[in-house]
Amino acid sequence: MDPVALIRGVLTCYDKQYSPERPGIWGLGSKAKKVSWTWKRDPLDQLISDLDIWHHRFNPLWFMVMKLATPLVDTALAGAQSANVDKSSVRCPSGAKNPLTIAAGMRRVLVPSDDQPRPKFYPPRQMKTSGILYSGAKTAFLEPENKWYIIDTIEVGPSVRPRDVLRDVSMLAAKLAQADSIAFGLLNCKGVIPIQRQSARSPASSQLAFLSSSKHDYTSFQLVFRLPEDMLVLQSLRQLLLSSDEHISLSRKMRMARELAKAIHYVHTFAFVHKNVRPESILCFEDDGASRSHAFLVGFDAFRAAGGGTIMSGDISWERNVYRHPSRQGFDPAEKYRMQHDIYSLGVCLLEIGLWESFVEYGTGEEDSGRPRTRFGRTYSHFKEWLEEKKTAAGEASVATTFSALASSLKDYLVEQASTKLAPRMGDRYAQVVLSCLTCLDEENEYFDGSDWEIEDVGEDTVAICFVEKILNDLDQLSMV
Repeated sequence: MDPVALIRGVLTCYDKQYSPERPGIWGLGSKAKKVSWTWKRDPLDQLISDLDIWHHRFNPLWFMVMKLATPLVDTALAGAQSANVDKSSVRCPSGAKNPLTIAAGMRRVLVPSDDQPRPKFYPPRQMKTSGILYSGAKTAFLEPENKWYIIDTIEVGPSVRPRDVLRDVSMLAAKLAQADSIAFGLLNCKGVIPIQRQSARSPASSQLAFLSSSKHDYTSFQLVFRLPEDMLVLQSLRQLLLSSDEHISLSRKMRMARELAKAIHYVHTFAFVHKNVRPESILCFEDDGASRSHAFLVGFDAFRAAGGGTIMSGDISWERNVYRHPSRQGFDPAEKYRMQHDIYSLGVCLLEIGLWESFVEYGTGEEDSGRPRTRFGRTYSHFKEWLEEKKTAAGEASVATTFSALASSLKDYLVEQASTKLAPRMGDRYAQVVLSCLTCLDEENEYFDGSDWEIEDVGEDTVAICFVEKILNDLDQLSMV
């Protein structure tokens, strides 16, 4: 039985026939009347059972089923867990938890209910922190617990309301608290530390005073992430890319690509968009003997709920725009941010990993913040040379003179690099995955433009299903070669 076909069928049937009062929650659109779902009990029971049987594949689509607002999922999940109690031989990938246990946790945070888990909040505390080279995240040592953690800071911008950020951060932290790091490519969240303005801070003895405060005068929120077990050697992906790949095996590159793609899928499953997918937001861990390694996505400083409002603003910095789709570049982006924009950013990162070429370089100086200063590097120079060659070939005096034209040309350049240079290094299939990501918003892309679906509108969950089928499954197959 094909698990993807089974899940796709269940989701389609649910959207079209079980929940007409909430049309299109799976992006499949429906005006059908509510009918009995009894006939679908057997497929759903089979699906939940197969979640355990096929645990070695850890197919991410299993967890999309946890979003279905029907008690039948709870019944089937409880039955599968009960049947699995005596199975002491169940093994999960790379030390991950049992998928049924993860599914139960996902179910609790994905389906709205009165007893939905809430994140843990902690008062500001003294921590010994250390920066991570070329990353906004930091390591922090909490003395009372004698443990190290990762701190990811989300600043409250001047044009947003702190209470709105608090709401989204609370939702994100609650969901990431259910994340299995190895399975999801996302670090498990211990809790949140809200940082208030100096004049608004509550007494240190009142740990949760901010919850009862009517004035949410926060300047930032710190997400506290647990470190993966026995993973003590830490570098940002940017730091790795700026060094030689002499000691980076092809298997490790494939694993990085797979884990980053998984992380983006689960961010989307949690109903968020990341908006900051780049090597500075990816942390790479190894054990002491370099026998095991994993990559994790952090850098949630720009995230928002997938269906929430967005501020149509940006910048013209090379180090960020090189990872942005042309429609999201510049001071005044042309489109509202959506999931495909994260997929495009993934494609740029996968291209970097495949070529092992850092698209952003750093100088010896530091910014006012104390971070290393970025600079134009070889990739930018090669892009400018490529533009000049295009100009000469076209017999034009100038080319791509506007910022919008430059943004589109940059995308064309990256697509050409993926088309011509990736296959000899990473294989045809990997190159096709990268091209699918980079062209996910192109009308000609047969995977993400909806031509493969007999529907009028392509929704976010439809994009997620296509992403698993066409991106994650291919990377999964490559990682097993």
